[in-house]
Amino acid sequence: MSVIYSDKAMQWGEGFVLLQEATSHLEELLEPSVGQVNVEWDRAENAKGQPVYTLRLSDGAGSVSGSFALDELKSPSHMRVLLVRLLGRLLQVRSHKLLREMAESRD
Repeated sequence: MSVIYSDKAMQWGEGFVLLQEATSHLEELLEPSVGQVNVEWDRAENAKGQPVYTLRLSDGAGSVSGSFALDELKSPSHMRVLLVRLLGRLLQVRSHKLLREMAESRD
């Protein structure tokens, strides 16, 4: 697993610690059979000026991303559920790519 934190994500003390904790949860979820996954965290603000954290997961098949509010990061159990869903979406992207490749090889 390769992890990148943007400068904006690292500049916020408490939030950066929460991102690191979420990354640890993600690392626990990733099995060796999942292969190399790139993890990128960034921080922005929503329309109300509140911080929003974006997580982008990518591999050779494609990428998916999700946004998380501060209160979601503060709840380890809730964050774990959101991470599982996001990882599931990445695995779906990978599966669709494999199916396309198989279909193309038949032609």
